[in-house]
Order: sequence, then structure tokens, then C-alpha cells
Amino acid sequence: MAAELLSDVDIRNAKAKAKPHTLRDGNGVFLLVHPNGSKYFQLRATINGKSKLIQLGVYGVMTLSEAREAARTKKSQISKGFDPVVQKKIDKATSKLAAEATFETVYTNWLSEKHISPSYHKKIVATIKGNVLPQLGSIPIKDINAPLIKAVLKVMEARGSVTLAKKTKAWIKEIIDYSTSEGLRAGDNPATVVKISTPHEKEAYPSLKSRSDAGEFTRKLIEYGGRVETILGIQLLMLTGVRPSELRLAEWSEFKLDEAVWEIPKERMKMRKSHVVMLSRQAVVLLKQLKDFTGYQSYVLPDLIGNRPISNATFNMALKRVWTKYNIVSHGFRHFFSTQANESRLFHKDVIESALAHGDENKIRGIYNLAEYRTERSKLAQWWADELDSMRDGAKVLPIKAA
Repeated sequence: MAAELLSDVDIRNAKAKAKPHTLRDGNGVFLLVHPNGSKYFQLRATINGKSKLIQLGVYGVMTLSEAREAARTKKSQISKGFDPVVQKKIDKATSKLAAEATFETVYTNWLSEKHISPSYHKKIVATIKGNVLPQLGSIPIKDINAPLIKAVLKVMEARGSVTLAKKTKAWIKEIIDYSTSEGLRAGDNPATVVKISTPHEKEAYPSLKSRSDAGEFTRKLIEYGGRVETILGIQLLMLTGVRPSELRLAEWSEFKLDEAVWEIPKERMKMRKSHVVMLSRQAVVLLKQLKDFTGYQSYVLPDLIGNRPISNATFNMALKRVWTKYNIVSHGFRHFFSTQANESRLFHKDVIESALAHGDENKIRGIYNLAEYRTERSKLAQWWADELDSMRDGAKVLPIKAA
């Protein structure tokens, strides 16, 4: 190790000259003295075969001993392949980007990289533009904090849009996570600590409240005198847990009844990923019955004219007529299935989420191999179909035989 030549007295006494000049300390450390008298510590080091000058600090703010320690740290980093000069340029550029990156610009980039259906895209745009951008749009993403987010969501809560406020919070959280991954901010995501109070939240999708209600509804549905295709469609919604739109727009070409599989193409899925629905024995029987009525059409559930799928209103109107005093919508069957499946504790929660097209199928396949994954999904589908049968049969009155 080369001797350290400078002392603090030498630095204090160093006089300015007409041109910048340096005083060598040793171990690659220099003191640069400018004509105006300012003094800077520098380190000259070889990085990737090239000699580079690294700025350590300003004398007066940094002492000589601190400069030497900083130089040792830099040289240790260099020995491990780190380039402080390049990193300084990166930090400067990142800092500039972060200063210019407003919530709106980050939101725009985030949205452009999401692979979602046009309808879901439209919903996000309408919600963010109408509720978030007026308050947060021009603020640098690095300065977004919990009170700012809370203020936006409180306005939505106050007008009764509680469910939408929850979705908005989730989108804001995703946007901030995206900014962190892009190096535009650091630290925890402030959206995670924002709470949405829901003392009088209206149920988004009214669903069946209990197993006994499900049994009574199923029996009423069997007795309902409506169109056969509509009745079979509602039964399939209950059995599969799919979104109403996924069943309404289904085509016969998507089904492999001999394999008990229904593959919904990504174009019709909310998250723009194809989804496989495992069919129970009961679902296959219903589909075969339905095929006798609509198999000559491309749509599984065509309207009365025959060239279009039935509307969601068809399902909901039928549900009102099946049980006039009960409030339920077609989307609510998913919630009932999810609740019952999770409360059973018979299946991994990720398998249930995957069945609902909520989960990441790649994640599930990391837990199970493909064969086990399909088996678990099939077990879940068959368990649920059997449970619905049990609920339906639960209040059957057995005839009393005369003595």
C-alpha cells in the first residue's frame, strides 16, 4: 500500500493557482484545487482496463479521513466488478426520470403493458380518469403518499361507490408497484396501508346466502316454467362458477365433452388468458341435454332469433321469476361457490382461485405437476356438483307409509 502523503494542514494551506492543480495523497487519492480556491477529493482507478476519475467529495464537507475511507469502499466495489462512474450516470438519469415521472405518465405506461379485455380496459380508463387523475395526475410518482390516496378514495366512498373504490385502490397499488419496478420510486407502497371503511356497503353481486337457500333455489328452478335453454344455462352457471358473459358467449367448438373440458379462448377472458373449465359429470349431462336444443347453432345459448347469444338480462329476469322474494343475480353464483369451497378446507385456495380464473395457473403448476393440477381441478368441480345435489335433495319429504 502506498504511503498517505497529505495531512489536514497541507490541505488547508494549499493555495489556488491560475489553473486547477492536484496534490497526491496516495492509494489513488488526489486533492483537486480550483482557481477559485474550492477543493475536491478524487480517486483515480482502473476499471475494465481503463483509467477513470471518481469524485469522492468536497473538502470542508468531507474530511481527509472520510475521503480515504470512501476511496477504500470504491476500490472494494471496483474489485467486485462495480463501476461507480457508470452508476453515478445511472443514478443521475434515474433521478431525472423520477422527477419527471408523474402519476399520470406512469399510469399510462402501466396500462399499456396490461393484457386485458377491451371492456376491462375501458372500465379502468373511465375510473382512473374520472376519479384519480384530477387529484394525483400531475404529482410526481415518488411523492404519492397514503394521505393523498386516501383523499381520492374518500370522495368515492362518500358518494356510495365503495366497491369501485376498492378496485381503484388495487389499481393505484399496481401502478405504484410498477413505478418501483421501473426504478422511479423506492420504499413501501403507501396504498397498502390505506383502509376503506365499508359500514354500509351494498353487496356488489347478490348471491345465495346459505346452503338451505341454495337447495330451495335449485328446487324452484327445476319447477320454473321458463325456456329450457335458460334453465339449463342457470344450472351450468351454478355448476361451473364461470362469469355469466363467459357462458353466454360460449360456442360448442370450445367444449370437449368426452374429456369433460371446456376451454374458453383468451379473447373472451377478463385477464386476456385462455381458461380451462373442468366439467363435472352433472355439467356434462346438462350440456348434452342442451346440445339437443341448440347443437345446430354455433352458440351454446342463442337468443330466440338464433344468430346472437342470449343477454345477461335473460338470466337475471329468470332469477327474479324463479324466486320473487329473493335477491340474486347471475354473477352471484361465483361468490357462493368461492365461499363454500374455501370454507370446506378441502382444496388449496390457489386451486379455487384458479377455477374462478383469478389465480396464476403457472403458480398453481409450481405446486402441482400438470396431471395433479388437472386432477385437483376436476376433484373440485365434481365435489361442488355433488354438494349442489346434496343441497337440492336436503329438504325432500319422504312419504310416510301407512302402518
